[in-house]
Amino acid sequence: LFRSRKCYYMYMLSTFRRAVSALLEFQTRRLFKRKPFLVVAVSGAVGKTTTKLAIATVLSQKYRVLVQHGSFNDEIGLPLACFGLDLPRRIYNPFIWIIRLLQMERILHLTPRFDVLVIEVGTDAPGEIPHALTYLRPDIGVVTAVVPEHMKYFENLDSVAAEELALVGSSPRVVVGRDDIPSKYRHKYVDKHPDHFYYGSGEPADYVFAVESASPIEGTSGVMLKHDHQAISALSLKLYGRHVAKAAAAAFAVGDLLGLTNAEMKRGLEKVVPAAGRMNPLPGLDGSTIIDDTYNSSPEALRAAIQALLDWPVSGRRIALIGSMNELGPDSRRYHEEAGSTASAVDLLVTVGEMANSVLGPAALRAGLDPTCYKAADTPYAAGEFLKLMLRSGDVLLAKGSQNGVFTEEALGVLLANPSDSRKLVRQSPFWMRIKAKQFKDTQL
Repeated sequence: LFRSRKCYYMYMLSTFRRAVSALLEFQTRRLFKRKPFLVVAVSGAVGKTTTKLAIATVLSQKYRVLVQHGSFNDEIGLPLACFGLDLPRRIYNPFIWIIRLLQMERILHLTPRFDVLVIEVGTDAPGEIPHALTYLRPDIGVVTAVVPEHMKYFENLDSVAAEELALVGSSPRVVVGRDDIPSKYRHKYVDKHPDHFYYGSGEPADYVFAVESASPIEGTSGVMLKHDHQAISALSLKLYGRHVAKAAAAAFAVGDLLGLTNAEMKRGLEKVVPAAGRMNPLPGLDGSTIIDDTYNSSPEALRAAIQALLDWPVSGRRIALIGSMNELGPDSRRYHEEAGSTASAVDLLVTVGEMANSVLGPAALRAGLDPTCYKAADTPYAAGEFLKLMLRSGDVLLAKGSQNGVFTEEALGVLLANPSDSRKLVRQSPFWMRIKAKQFKDTQL
């Protein structure tokens, strides 16, 4: 009886969510039929949020820009973002949705207060982006990467490519990350597009951010190239890691296509800051530095983050706190073994989560990591208490993780030099804290 009641309850919640989604989509279709503004849409397996915010910051030097904050890019979050509305705290309260629909109706009858909408289009399963594109009308489509993501739901990388690169076929002009999309997918989906541009960190992309130096303290500096010619020199970014700095090249490309001057784009690029949980530097205890990359984790993003840590000049130790990667499907063990091999080069490794503890950590040991430099923690709170004893001046700690069952951001609360910086961590809302309390019910929050 309990199970049947629970199933019925879940069915009713699912039905309610679908109904809300349909109403929000209806309103959004009406908005885009009028559409007196430009739309820049961003998709990709990794790097969407940083790229979206970089584009919005650059374009704001010339245009009035509406950009969604956070990463609510699903069937509910995306329509709300198109109207500049926030996701309500209690999504199953019908009265809140009545208010949101009335707010949408009011906005539909007003002249938009923005010239450009910069929107992030995400996916958790096949078909979600193509469906969003039935009403979203991008003027410029930006695709960051095709790498393994949500492989529990995607059959293979071909299906990921078809999903993420659907944006190419629905956009009059496209800007595509050359570094992180395999050539066979570029040939299949991008090269035949009549108005496409590539961006990246090296030749032969059309727009290139050539990195000259990268530091966990000072950020990333270099020059911006357009079609092999220097366009912006002495560019200093508050983006940390070569892989993250590629977002600047995407923003430069979009700004150039929309008529910004080099001076406007340089001014905008130097204002770009990391989003919460995306390679975001925070002062740590005893003169250490924390690189908070805890929002999410995938094989390619984890590899790039570890490589950034290894490349940085540091006066102390390179320490990695790594959580399990979720939703990788049948190849999860292989991905964690490969990550462990990469992580073996750090000075101290701490893992959290079932796959990280049972696969990634042991793989790092087999690849040569000293056993005295490895700690498997049952919870992020235990990891934080361990690292609290270990951090010292000059150390750089990279924290990387996913959400359910991992939540490595919770390890960082006790490691911050400034406790007030805890508000800069991801998933600190009452909604998420309730989930964490339930998952770690034996741990004091």
